[in-house]
Amino acid sequence: MLDLGLAIAHHVLVFGLVAMLMAERVMVQAPVIDVPKLARLDAGFGATAGLILAVGACRVVFGGKGWAFYEANPFFWAKLAAFLIIGLVSIAPTVRFMVWARAVKADPSFQPDETNRRKVRTALGVEALLLVPLLGFAAAMARYPF
Repeated sequence: MLDLGLAIAHHVLVFGLVAMLMAERVMVQAPVIDVPKLARLDAGFGATAGLILAVGACRVVFGGKGWAFYEANPFFWAKLAAFLIIGLVSIAPTVRFMVWARAVKADPSFQPDETNRRKVRTALGVEALLLVPLLGFAAAMARYPF
């Protein structure tokens, strides 16, 4: 039952992460950005990513397949690499959101310029696109060896 509970938690967290990523992208495209709300959402995105790693580690250690399955599985390592790359790409938007939040505290009417919005939208789009290989690696990982 532990393995099932961890799998469910892992999947729910991943779907939540995807929803938050898409919500961030929509919010950045709005004519007026609610910067404090966007910054809180991004903090939730980071916390959820951390929970995904924690639950994933629990699945590896306590799950039904055991460490030996994952250690020898190239798709497991590719999935982790994709997740790490997404995390690295997400640093730039997070830093911008923090800068914007400070600017809003100094001037409540602050709105980021189009150049900054475009850079953030691009980074969020790259994160979303990187989910495709990550999910492919996850599916392949579960079926390895073929």
